[in-house]
Amino acid sequence: MSFPLHDPLKAQQTTEMNERSMSTSAESAFSGQEMSQPPSFWRARLIEIAMIASMALYYFIGNKNYHIPLLSHLPAATLLSLPFLLIFALLCWYRLPVAVALLPLTLPYYLLQKKVFSHYDFSLVEIMLWTCLFVAVAQLIVKRRAWPYWLSWSELRDRLGPVALPIAVFVAVAAFSIIIAYAHTTALRAFREEVLGPLLYLLLALLCLRTRQDVTRLLMALVSTGFIIAVAGIIQYVFFKHTLVLESDGIRRIHTVYGSANSIALLLDYTLPIAFAWLLAKVQWQQRLLALLICIPMLGALYLTQSHGAWIAIPVALLFIAAFNAPNRKTLLICGGVLLVVAVIGILVYHNRILVFFEGHTNGHISTLTKRYYLWLTALRMIHDRPWFGFGMDNWLCYYSLNNICNAHQFHYWVVSYPPHTGIDTGLREEPTLSHPHNIFLQIWVSMGIFGLLAFIAVLAVFYRLFARILTRARMLLPTQGEQVRWMTLGVGGAMLAALVQGMGDSSFLEQDLAFCFWILVLALLLLRWLTGTHWRKRGKTAWTEVDTLEVPTA
Repeated sequence: MSFPLHDPLKAQQTTEMNERSMSTSAESAFSGQEMSQPPSFWRARLIEIAMIASMALYYFIGNKNYHIPLLSHLPAATLLSLPFLLIFALLCWYRLPVAVALLPLTLPYYLLQKKVFSHYDFSLVEIMLWTCLFVAVAQLIVKRRAWPYWLSWSELRDRLGPVALPIAVFVAVAAFSIIIAYAHTTALRAFREEVLGPLLYLLLALLCLRTRQDVTRLLMALVSTGFIIAVAGIIQYVFFKHTLVLESDGIRRIHTVYGSANSIALLLDYTLPIAFAWLLAKVQWQQRLLALLICIPMLGALYLTQSHGAWIAIPVALLFIAAFNAPNRKTLLICGGVLLVVAVIGILVYHNRILVFFEGHTNGHISTLTKRYYLWLTALRMIHDRPWFGFGMDNWLCYYSLNNICNAHQFHYWVVSYPPHTGIDTGLREEPTLSHPHNIFLQIWVSMGIFGLLAFIAVLAVFYRLFARILTRARMLLPTQGEQVRWMTLGVGGAMLAALVQGMGDSSFLEQDLAFCFWILVLALLLLRWLTGTHWRKRGKTAWTEVDTLEVPTA
């Protein structure tokens, strides 16, 4: 048997042709050239408004979680709301990328679910996601290879790159956790809402979102979500303050559609840094003014949440973005030195107040920070007993304490009530229904085991490696396109940093809205990588000469 000889020169020429083709298609997409003739500006806005209105009407009509006159308690309300769902599906058929990019607008309402049929309730984000998936599959069946969003397996694999393997491992261990969980139904629901749904959305968006306008629409929808909740929180505080519970330390915290002010703060972690990066970008003054008008109520709502974790996380993210916007390294070093001096002086003068601040809110005689420490000890005790595969998704309460939500009876409970050799009451017995260990990494480890944790860390490593490469690539583009890529990338990177910082003391990932937010940030970088022709790995000098110095044409 003979084997064909490998020709290095021919192989290099083929590689360069493929890369040049990828960059050309990416440039076309980034410059705004749709796969078909794009609608006019106002026609596009009309389609977006019609989609939002139809889905909102379907969600509110017959939803008994909202006490809306003439909408919440109509007879046969489910049937009356169906035409609006059909209108949304019809609009999806003609503008699927628009519907997919607008999905972040549905994220905060997952706790107030709508009865779809019989006794089956689903969140708004799931209803919209599965409608978009149904439309996409129907289009694929009808058009087959002519489907405009078709990608071969190799093309999809290139879009995902090295993040594909950790995602596959993450899904596998999350699915396996259903089998080992004590409460199988709870674990299955958590898997559907926090893993399967967000990752199906990531794949659908990778197929359908192909242009700069699509990525911009996606990020603006995410920012708008934070803005809407922020405005709702301010309205609640000003006009409906009587609905806010007076907590033990004498404060009232907004919660809007959530049950907790921390949930609003965590949503702002994922949204406010993007708006801030937009504000600092070198774009038209009208855009910067709009970004400022968005940031102001979001900052106001951040204050009203009284979330100390977010008060630390958001400034860290904003400093991160501001540092990348410094005109040169000398300015960055001077500003960094001034901030360091101010911080040291502030610590020396106000050290007592700072210590009280970091103690957090108090519940009885125990501060929330102290309770978090003992929660972390509890999680480590659980991990010590089951380090490899964990206890199952959302099964923390089955093993944490004796409670009425998931009472396992025969199991030993791991809650640290009285630490050995101290005799100190940790205060955890007063809150037996704390639903997670208040640390993003411990929560994943307890839920999915060490393999799930390693997969999550691998995704973060790929994320920030790609973040750095896209910023490098942005310098090679024309100023207008390069600046847009830069602020989008900085906003996404800053948002992920804020979520991770607050995630050290809270749950910033394994909740339905936050899981979608996390994977949307990953999705945004994957799309920006493809749109700018950024390579996954640094190529040789020859390969870079023809491809990576190309300038993206203006729209």
